[in-house]
Amino acid sequence: MAERPHLIAELKEDLRFAARLLRKTPGFTATALLTLALAIGANTAIFSVVNQVLLRPLPFPEPERIFRVVRRDPNGIVTLLSVPQYAFLSGQPQPFSRMAAFRPILSGFILSEGELLEYLPGVRVTQSFFEVLGFSPALGRGLLPEEDAPGGPLVVVLSHELWQRRFGGSRDVLGRSITLNRQAYTIVGVAPPTFQFPEDAQLWTPLQLDMTSTEDAHYLAVLGRLRPEVEPTRVSSLLAAQSEQLRALRQASLRPNLRLDASELQSLQTQATRPALLVLLGAVVLVLLIACVNLANLQLARAASRERELAVRIALGASPPRIVRQLLSESLLLAGAGGLLGLLLAIGSVPALLALAPGRATLPKTVSLDSTVLAFTLGLSVLTGLLFGLLPAWQASRVAPHGSLHASAWRTTPGPVQRRTRWWLVVSEVALAIILLIGAALLVKSFALLRRVEPGIDPRNVLTLKVSLPEVPYANPETLESFIRRAEERLRTLPGVEAAGCALTLPFEIGIRLAFTHEDRPPEDPLAEGNIILYRPVTRGYFEALKIGLVRGRLLDDQDRHGSPSVVVINESAARRYWPGEDPLGKRIRIGVRVPPLADTKPREIIGIVRDVHEEALQGEPPPIFYIPMGQMPPQLHIRSIRLRPQSLLVRTSEDPLLMTTEVQRELQAADPLLLATGVSTMEEIVSGSFGLQRFSTLLMGLLAGLALLLAAVGIYGVLSYLVSQRIQELSVRLALGATPGQVVWLVLRQGMVPVMVGVVVGVAGAFGLTRLLAHLLYSVSTLDPAAFVAAPLVLVGVALAAMLPLAWRASRVNPMVALRTE
Repeated sequence: MAERPHLIAELKEDLRFAARLLRKTPGFTATALLTLALAIGANTAIFSVVNQVLLRPLPFPEPERIFRVVRRDPNGIVTLLSVPQYAFLSGQPQPFSRMAAFRPILSGFILSEGELLEYLPGVRVTQSFFEVLGFSPALGRGLLPEEDAPGGPLVVVLSHELWQRRFGGSRDVLGRSITLNRQAYTIVGVAPPTFQFPEDAQLWTPLQLDMTSTEDAHYLAVLGRLRPEVEPTRVSSLLAAQSEQLRALRQASLRPNLRLDASELQSLQTQATRPALLVLLGAVVLVLLIACVNLANLQLARAASRERELAVRIALGASPPRIVRQLLSESLLLAGAGGLLGLLLAIGSVPALLALAPGRATLPKTVSLDSTVLAFTLGLSVLTGLLFGLLPAWQASRVAPHGSLHASAWRTTPGPVQRRTRWWLVVSEVALAIILLIGAALLVKSFALLRRVEPGIDPRNVLTLKVSLPEVPYANPETLESFIRRAEERLRTLPGVEAAGCALTLPFEIGIRLAFTHEDRPPEDPLAEGNIILYRPVTRGYFEALKIGLVRGRLLDDQDRHGSPSVVVINESAARRYWPGEDPLGKRIRIGVRVPPLADTKPREIIGIVRDVHEEALQGEPPPIFYIPMGQMPPQLHIRSIRLRPQSLLVRTSEDPLLMTTEVQRELQAADPLLLATGVSTMEEIVSGSFGLQRFSTLLMGLLAGLALLLAAVGIYGVLSYLVSQRIQELSVRLALGATPGQVVWLVLRQGMVPVMVGVVVGVAGAFGLTRLLAHLLYSVSTLDPAAFVAAPLVLVGVALAAMLPLAWRASRVNPMVALRTE
């Protein structure tokens, strides 16, 4: 116990001495602090996002026991469930105590009070939704079973934010009737402040499923809360057994190549962005290691310049551990100050980082630097101080006082141990930088190739809007057709409008997939794989607005409407896949055969073939697409599309489309005063958002690679500068004995380039293994792409030469007489 105050006193003394030394060397201190701030700040910024997205539990009670139930095929593709599948699982005793279903695409609700209209994104959920997620409403109650039955009363649970904003937080709101989509809903509850699932939802209404339905349409997201006695590891095996039971009970409910499975809700929500975030976290760790190598080299140089001082300390009785502790205190003080600056840098940079994130990514809109992030920054600062300070401190503690105090002045070159240490530090620094540069080069090439892919549409000058239509009166197909025709005609009369169209979904949005059969071929097994197409209800102006070119036949026109002969336009990909070597025009098909309530009652005639469109993603081949007139959707599919998703309006203009937003919305309301257009965006933004994750990863990896390159250049320059200064007398002797300036330049460059080239070789070898982690982020680029593996080393070698040439030139210009006279 008596030693503890003594150690604390020594630590305080070491820190005061370290602070004085750092003040006396402002150049070194500023360089070290800037390096640490950049490296620790980058790590803190990325970790704060990783923490909030991947590590922080969802804001639900026992979130690790909430699972999302899905269908999986052999490739692991996750899909939605049907009503029969949900009904079957809900009746099983294991593994879930409660289950809930909801429509994952937000429904649009127009709240109307007199002439005041407001768009509110909402979710249609089953009665058990709040119970599965572990929440009770903050006010009132949740949904009752009778309210979730078909034809049940219309009730709504408000979000806490909507309750505060629109109703002033009044407790009298319960039982009040509000008008949503022209129907009266009764407010029965208010969600707690922390509840917002799915994100952006402001209200929840009953889904009112018919649990006796045999309709095999897959549009439900299904959640389940595990029973207390069920281990999470058993979920998949239990659901696999239930898959076979369901298939035996009714084969049409689950195709042979599919099985039911479940994953933790948080895992599924973050699966799109998890790989990119982990790659970026690995990249910033490499940057931190490069910074540590840099600072270790600087500390070695400072320790060498203080060799006599340290020798005196040892001669006066300082033990090696005491020397190590004193030098480590300098490193830790630097690391602590650099960590504080890095934290401030992270606070300022995280909003910019999130602004770069793609709209489709599951990244939060804001990130809070909580206690976990602060603890991470503190721990990282201490670890960094130890990493770059321990080796120089250990070497300094091994100084021989007798030799150092009596060493003659002509011994100006560092010892062999110091030379080897610095040599390997340069090798390490270059190798780490090469790995980052190659990874960035692969992503840049991939992104460049992705940007060159033609989407199949012309997205320039196209404005898109979302229109949520109420079931009354638009559940009637003729009423919908009449409204769309009025709206499109009014829009086409606006100055600057070149075309206007409407569609159920836009390219790069989640669309409907249905199976079809050929009328002129033998009957096919409706459960067989193969004839699955993207189903796109559109108006005739859709093709003109997006400039989708006609190949053969004709496009949809005003005669293709509800009640007229059923027709369909297909794309080139569908023609090649399903009618190889044939002319599809005039062929007859039926769509939706696997889901009879949503199927065509009469065959459709193929009237045209259009150019391919990358409807889902720019990566891969364009999928087969069938375009049908909006008025010719089967009645049940029409009603469901109106109820569950907003329609999309497209307007092509001759100028900046966003400038016409007000005029377009005005004309839309002139066609129906009780409608409100939302989700305003340009088609260019939608296309850009489709590769937003690749752009996000490429930009950040490029920035980190640039930082690594800068740190490597600074490190090489610093080490070589120190070595040149240590050998100045030797170089002077060489010049005095007849060596030419060119020979001195070559000597200095050779000394610097050898560890650089070794580092390049080591880095390329490491990149061969590590770049495989980028495979999921690359498009049409191999992880062993020769161009990247050649370009990155050339760039680094060029930067290294640029850092070394001024030093080599300066060394060759030394005046031998002046240098020797100083000795």
